[in-house]
Amino acid sequence: MNVSSSDLSKRNFWRRGLLGGLAMALGLIATAPSCSFVVDTNEVQCSDTTPCGAGRKCSEGVCIVDPNAGESCAKTSECVASKGEFHFCRKDNGAATGECVALKSALCDTVEGDYQADDVFFIGSIHPKTPVDGPDAIIGISMEESIKLALSELKKTANGLPPAAGQTSRRQVVMIGCSDEGYEDKSVEAATHLVDNVGVQAIIGGAFSGIAIQTATEVTIPNQVLFVSASGTSPAITDLADKPSGSTVGLVWRTVPSDNFQAQALVEYVKTLETDVRTELGLMAAEPIKVAILHKGDAYGTGLKNALQKDLVFNNKPALSNGANYIVVDYGNPDEGMGGLNYGEAIDKAVMNGAHVVLLFGTGEAITEVYTKIEVGWTAPTHRPRYVFSDANFSGAVADIINVETDVMKRADLRRRTTGVVPGPGDTDSLYKAFLLSYGSRPGDATIFGSASAYDAAYLLFYSAAFIKDGPITGIKLAEGMANMSNAAPMDAEVDVGTTDLPGALNKIADGTYTSIDYNGAFGPLNFDSATGEPAANVQIFCLADDGTGKATHQLSGSFYNADTGKIEGAAAAACK
Repeated sequence: MNVSSSDLSKRNFWRRGLLGGLAMALGLIATAPSCSFVVDTNEVQCSDTTPCGAGRKCSEGVCIVDPNAGESCAKTSECVASKGEFHFCRKDNGAATGECVALKSALCDTVEGDYQADDVFFIGSIHPKTPVDGPDAIIGISMEESIKLALSELKKTANGLPPAAGQTSRRQVVMIGCSDEGYEDKSVEAATHLVDNVGVQAIIGGAFSGIAIQTATEVTIPNQVLFVSASGTSPAITDLADKPSGSTVGLVWRTVPSDNFQAQALVEYVKTLETDVRTELGLMAAEPIKVAILHKGDAYGTGLKNALQKDLVFNNKPALSNGANYIVVDYGNPDEGMGGLNYGEAIDKAVMNGAHVVLLFGTGEAITEVYTKIEVGWTAPTHRPRYVFSDANFSGAVADIINVETDVMKRADLRRRTTGVVPGPGDTDSLYKAFLLSYGSRPGDATIFGSASAYDAAYLLFYSAAFIKDGPITGIKLAEGMANMSNAAPMDAEVDVGTTDLPGALNKIADGTYTSIDYNGAFGPLNFDSATGEPAANVQIFCLADDGTGKATHQLSGSFYNADTGKIEGAAAAACK
């Protein structure tokens, strides 16, 4: 995959010192009047063992419309008239007629944008937005809403993308929004519909690393579709074999940094916590503290544990030299079913050993199945643990659990002992603040990890598409467009996310005035490593602050890990104490 990272100040040293947002993708489909089509006849798309989607057949390695499959069409309006809303006319490149195809499926229930317009480009979005009462729904809803916001701004300020070669009308972008329900197999199912039936060339998805990896390896990479994760942080994503034969760029990107940055932040943060614990308990240097890492058994939890473990130091020695004072438990992966889950072991080892610091690397289950039960079952009379969550749980879910406690003093104590880390910009970053303001009262939570980076992903897709001058838009061409926004290309202009720069930058890219740009996102200054495609990043320390009424609320503390200096900097806000 295109992923790793260069020094944070390499191209953006004069700008906001926070996080880079990475490239993104777009499920684009070049078109004829009132009908969208996509096919790259130069690529091998199918075989006897890799069939085409519904209404298609394999002809010399290329998926084409099967004239015997069903109702043919010349315009999308014909499909709407005969089959109802949310059907479009999918054509092969240059064909006069095509096949009516459903945009929606059981998992893909949202169509955002004018899908009946001429020259439509479809992008896919797959996030855990359902079930709506599930622990991950707030993440999926927020990420999809952020993409919708970007699309609405494109429509209002630029009326779409610049015209395709030989066309005069602006190209509209339409999002097909799907839910993976937080499961790998559901994401694969949704992606298969988007790729095989709709024909998208780019998908923004994989809110969690394991889902991103399975979707990319089983669907998007084999079909040469660009895949962008706006919150998958596992180092394993970096190593995916995603470069097609003969291509210098990969097809899997992300608009967030690898967990290697989060791990380095945690190395420094544990040092701070050790000092705090020793001071609070009056421990001498010879008296050891105990640190526990309790992690989900997926690519995300395991990858972050591995990245941290190799550099973690406490009690003046490496973690792996701490013997019984270092506790590590893989509590399993609930996404794979209930078999093999070890919540009880994780809880018991933290409680029985009296861990001073408990690091929780997982998703919603880390809160509901581990954090709450350690706290309830705690027995050590001398102290209670400091909890540290990773980025996946930077949301209101932790505060909701804390606020269940009715005893004011106990609630305040638990709030102060609970913190976490999350890559991204600080609250004072001007483009991030503008994004929050624009997001407004949309459903979800704009501050959740993944929201700003999903918004950036959509914007980068717009610019990547504008770099494609001729022929159908393909995943490979979109990835090549992303390289024009990396540190490999000398920049022609600095472009900020948002509506101010959007219309002019799109037109200048399309007419060749800009051959490369340096993009500043809502998630921070973009700083691609040209060989890998990942940004460097600062990492924020978040806290559970007092909201003024004695209740807990999640917020950035004001303290952060500076990727340039390798140190924790800034002071925590009074509300965090």
